[in-house]
Amino acid sequence: MATKKIDYNARNFADVRQQLISFIQQYYPEIFSDFNDASVGMMLLELNAAVGDMLSFHTDRMFNETQISYAQEKSSLLELARTFGLSVPGKRPSITIVDWVANNIPVNGDTFDIQYAPKILKGGQATGAGKVFELLEDCDFSSPFTTGGIPNRQILPRIDGSGQIQSYSIKKREIVVNGFTKIYKRLIKTEDYKPFLEVILPENNVLSIENIVTMEGTNLTSLPTPTQFSEFDLNWYEVPALAQSEIYTEDDNKVSDREGVVVGKWENAPKRFIKEFSDKGFCKIIFGAGEADITELNEFVGCRGQIDRIGKTINNLSLGEIPKPSQTMFVKYRVGGGTASNIGPNTLTTLGLVNVIVNGVDSNTNRIIKDSISVNNPIPALGGKESPSVEEIRNLVRYNFSAQDRCVTIKDYQSRIPLMPGRYGVPFRTGVWEERNKVNVSVLALDPDNKLTTQATSALKQNIAEYLADYRMLNDYVTIKNGRVINLSFEVDLFIEKSIPKGDVISDVITTIKEYFDINKWDMGDNIYLSQLVENINNVGGVLNVTDLRVFNKVNENARYSLNEIAQPYIDETTRQIDLLGKYTLFGAPNSMFEIKYPNTDIKVTISTS
Repeated sequence: MATKKIDYNARNFADVRQQLISFIQQYYPEIFSDFNDASVGMMLLELNAAVGDMLSFHTDRMFNETQISYAQEKSSLLELARTFGLSVPGKRPSITIVDWVANNIPVNGDTFDIQYAPKILKGGQATGAGKVFELLEDCDFSSPFTTGGIPNRQILPRIDGSGQIQSYSIKKREIVVNGFTKIYKRLIKTEDYKPFLEVILPENNVLSIENIVTMEGTNLTSLPTPTQFSEFDLNWYEVPALAQSEIYTEDDNKVSDREGVVVGKWENAPKRFIKEFSDKGFCKIIFGAGEADITELNEFVGCRGQIDRIGKTINNLSLGEIPKPSQTMFVKYRVGGGTASNIGPNTLTTLGLVNVIVNGVDSNTNRIIKDSISVNNPIPALGGKESPSVEEIRNLVRYNFSAQDRCVTIKDYQSRIPLMPGRYGVPFRTGVWEERNKVNVSVLALDPDNKLTTQATSALKQNIAEYLADYRMLNDYVTIKNGRVINLSFEVDLFIEKSIPKGDVISDVITTIKEYFDINKWDMGDNIYLSQLVENINNVGGVLNVTDLRVFNKVNENARYSLNEIAQPYIDETTRQIDLLGKYTLFGAPNSMFEIKYPNTDIKVTISTS
């Protein structure tokens, strides 16, 4: 019997339907010949064509979800990111500076009595407006430096009417980050002892994993102590990839030559894990696949160095250890973040949960000092951001992989900055460009009203500089600067249908312009094409034509706007009407971004009717 020919090029309903008709006409003319649309046979044929169309559609869709440029599902892009070895962060918290003030410190000679200088342990909370911010490091009032070695202490004497110093107030300025700490407890059962054990935390706003410890026993009723949470042998350590067998940690055997700065070392870490975020925002912790206990080999190996090398080899091959059964796992993690964590200055004015240590000889004085501690943030908290969108993940995957974990091109720098760990803050937008063999990075943040601000915190800019230092080329000189905001206002003249209420048209046009200039849709350096905006306005119901559109640069009017001016010339220097240069375009710069700061007053619509 001859092989029946099938045309595989038919993919949509119409083509499949026609191919089925042709197939029946060629091979089964005597069985079926009624191709009338009303016939039962034609109904069955079209049902098959519909199935073929749907299968073709789903095949194309499934293929598209494997391509960086065409994938639409967040889960697909996250999987592509994992394939390329890219860790996509979840929500990012805001970061700010808080002044911690301790009062009533006794006098000792010509200064304060250092034994009464308190220490607020890492995790101490400053709260306000329903938000919680935590210390990243201990706040030690006896030291004039941060843990990073930066001077941050101010001593303020309290003087009575006779000019005598009665006591001292000490102010310490420390970085805090939005979010608060929680602990998740899990029993490790026999069935959990398997390669690549996965543990999913119960919240979808996890910011970071602070510590994971495992302890013997399944009936533990108390949480690990701070000492146990910091004990190396009990801890599991986060790594970028399970194949990375070493971590950089503090070297307890060496003393730093500067107060506040610790000495580090590379340490083999058989107990390690990675974390991933799902498309719903949940955090998944993944452990290794093997067992690195070589105790039974020790008696056959005479050299300690050989034992270490064998253990390291086993670990590398197994990608780390599996948590053992009959243990209890404690996961200390932080939750919070998002744009809601961006708050204004002088908002964090209340102490939350704090662990304060005062070691003076007088217990009553110790208590008074503890009760006297106050907090305040002198600057806004900035850098809070939601989980990356589909387009942001697409760009991270597309541009990060080509850099191969280094910054070579401007695009490499642009895509590397969003990967900075969220606890250090994330700018809203960055612009990167090269000038005179120097890589310039401009930073813009959001203020508490979700408006652009050029006042990114010095801590955020310093963190970006430090983070990029490990990825830049040796001969690249990188500078971090505040970006520029170009504030705009619009005047639009319209010709509308007489029957349409003017108020509705004006409201819809203002909304259209606001949506077009939504800062979440644009990046620093983008050109604004006003011809597209005009088209959008013309599509508003009731609008017959846009007769004129004028754009103005708003500069420092009553200190409400930025000081920055657009690089384009003005038609009128007094009103600062922008010359669109015949191209109906606002030309961007890599260090600038456009914004309509007050849309309800900065957009004016004038109407004429037919």
